Amino acid sequence: MNLPALGLFALAYSGLVLFMLAQALRKLYPPMRAALTAFGISAVVHGATPFLLADSERWLPLTLFWMVPHLLTLPMLLWVARKQERGS
Repeated sequence: MNLPALGLFALAYSGLVLFMLAQALRKLYPPMRAALTAFGISAVVHGATPFLLADSERWLPLTLFWMVPHLLTLPMLLWVARKQERGS
């Protein structure tokens, strides 16, 4: 699999995970708190996984593989949460 396709997969997967988790957490929290909690849970899980399952020389690339798409998706997630809080 080439690098652009892998990056696109990571971005799509991160967006799906964050938005679905935030949607599930909206039953418990207001939209902004649900979005930030979803980001925190996903970052902890995806951040810890390379350290538990990979060799030490692969920690940084695997961590960046999930951290960069999560950080790119975060502004969209917060924008949608802000819109939901305003009710528009």
